[in-house]
Amino acid sequence: MINPGVTGTKRLLDARLNYRKQWVGYDGAPTTLSLGLHSRFLKGKMGAGLYLMQDKIGPSKQTNIGGAYAYHLRFPDCELSAGLAGNFTKYTLNGNYINLHNNQDPAINQNLSNSTWVSDASFGVYLYNDRFHVGASGLHLLQSTAEFYKEDTTKRGLVKYTSQINFTLGYNFSQNPDYVWESTLYGQYVKGAPLMLDYTLRVHFFEKAFTGVSLRLRDAIAIHAGFTILENYQISYSYDIQIGGLKKYNSGSHEIMLSVSHNIFKTKRGRDNSKFLNQRYGYLF
Repeated sequence: MINPGVTGTKRLLDARLNYRKQWVGYDGAPTTLSLGLHSRFLKGKMGAGLYLMQDKIGPSKQTNIGGAYAYHLRFPDCELSAGLAGNFTKYTLNGNYINLHNNQDPAINQNLSNSTWVSDASFGVYLYNDRFHVGASGLHLLQSTAEFYKEDTTKRGLVKYTSQINFTLGYNFSQNPDYVWESTLYGQYVKGAPLMLDYTLRVHFFEKAFTGVSLRLRDAIAIHAGFTILENYQISYSYDIQIGGLKKYNSGSHEIMLSVSHNIFKTKRGRDNSKFLNQRYGYLF
């Protein structure tokens, strides 16, 4: 969803369900639910996937469904993936949730909800192996416009999507295979908004559990932990401690994710025959 270049770079099948409740106690705070599924085919040369996401913020709700494709170019000890994604978004405004300073403002009909469909596209590249990854992506490449109240010229409203640039840099290191340290830097730039930087440091224990901490510039510190069950299933949870200007008005953010990462290709001895065995420790996009 963030970088189409990641499509098909995990194990044979990778599915993730994610729920985030942000700024608990803050009226109209964002809640996000997402589901992603992707796989690789043609001996790993290509990847394809589907995703569904719903984002609620105040009076607005966006339900997004999309598909992604990526081509993988293999080098001796790493792989470069380039991906393209397209999606449709149902954008809904609920007038009942809008409070106006001037109740006579004709621009908003508080008694009526209105929805519109918007098409969009994104592109991304991803260079990786089981030790490092570097990625960059651009979202909202079409800079599409959502148009509300199309049949009422007095209330007709336009909301234009702005292009978004994301980048990620990560490295896994360990002198003992039972303890793997995962270090990741993630950044996001949107015109008109401050640059967002997020640094994460995690440690994985015996390929069964992990714990870590993230620092989001000028915003929050996140503490997270996760467990791997039967090699293919993982559950993780994170809690954001607000350090920015909103810390007085909420009690933090909660996020939980369930993932299934499976590889049906096994060697005769039953060992995983993935290209890079530590892929499931990649940053959880």
